[in-house]
Amino acid sequence: MIYFLGNCQADFVSRTMADKGFDTTYRVLASPLTYTSHPGQIPPVLAETVKSFGLGDYFLGRELINQFCPVTKDEAPELIVLSMFHENVPLFLHNEEEFIFYMDTNALTEVPAAMLWAQENCRMFQPNPVGYLKRFKDMLEQLRKDVPKVPIVILGRLSPYPAFGPAPYSYLEKWEEFWLSAKEEMAEWPSTMENVHILEMDRVFAGIWTESETAIESHCPFLKLELEETDGQITGLHARRDIEHIGPMPARLADKLIQFQKNGRIEYEDSETVPRGWHRQWRMSKLDDEAMLRKLVSGANYQCAEAIGSFFLDLSRDRTALLVQARERMPVCHNTLHMIKAYSRIFPNPDLAVWCEAHRRLAESFMDNGPIYQQVYLKRIDEIQHRVLGQS
Repeated sequence: MIYFLGNCQADFVSRTMADKGFDTTYRVLASPLTYTSHPGQIPPVLAETVKSFGLGDYFLGRELINQFCPVTKDEAPELIVLSMFHENVPLFLHNEEEFIFYMDTNALTEVPAAMLWAQENCRMFQPNPVGYLKRFKDMLEQLRKDVPKVPIVILGRLSPYPAFGPAPYSYLEKWEEFWLSAKEEMAEWPSTMENVHILEMDRVFAGIWTESETAIESHCPFLKLELEETDGQITGLHARRDIEHIGPMPARLADKLIQFQKNGRIEYEDSETVPRGWHRQWRMSKLDDEAMLRKLVSGANYQCAEAIGSFFLDLSRDRTALLVQARERMPVCHNTLHMIKAYSRIFPNPDLAVWCEAHRRLAESFMDNGPIYQQVYLKRIDEIQHRVLGQS
């Protein structure tokens, strides 16, 4: 059994390995602090509280067993793959027993008994992002202690090089501020902890980049968008490129892990060297309407997102009509929907309601990511439709 621990990065690689015939399990984590605060056992008082108040649906996949027992003793792994996952906040600290846990704060408003219990027994807090690496190392050392000898491979994070603009975005808060010092410190872990290995994301992506010879937009098409509004009018746009979701990356990482299992070490090809061009500033790459439509109707998630991202590079006119034309072919994706939602605020075109109707039908039949994903997704479609129709 190969354990994949962390966030969606670990999840995608786990699925890829499973497709290749490997026995895998994936466990989504909330914060390094939960495991180290009460390692190897779910705090009994917390387990009883969750059971008594029916809070099982308020962990968003980060179940208590994942938070406190990421590797179960009855199913010993042959390999542990750990991603540098971002932390979910706020966290809860139990005043008396001092264990730390994550729970969706909606539980406090939707279950009054949970609110009362939390007020009497806990306090909420947000860890300082600058201390993330120490928290992660403490968790790694605890894991190494509890599961000795089993190889641990850490999936590194992609560095926010200038060429990955605009303003490369990582879900790990403040990563762009401490990544250089983090990489230096992480490089020491394999020499201070037995059988711990770092798989360098920069080098793996460099190999992909060298082979493809394409711009960052095709590899990382998703934009995180923030709009400024004054008196009901959009007055500013801030875009950051999501550099965590890279299409070919899970398959490449899986190949590296298979190679690691064969020879016990991580190896890189000559082409897997960071190119000098990554240190240069990002240069805008636009698509014309014909190219945008071709990508939108392709049915390919990343091509579709690349086209929508290009919408924001030229806001001199509204391109909602392209979305309407492609409405039957566009894939279900939260990251893409975020971009469309932002675009609908800039151009609240009523025609987009036609797209919403068609996309809602696609989303209602999409269950790959579970009911909670679908519920949130459908709610966002409704929000877009209400806005463009002047109903919100």
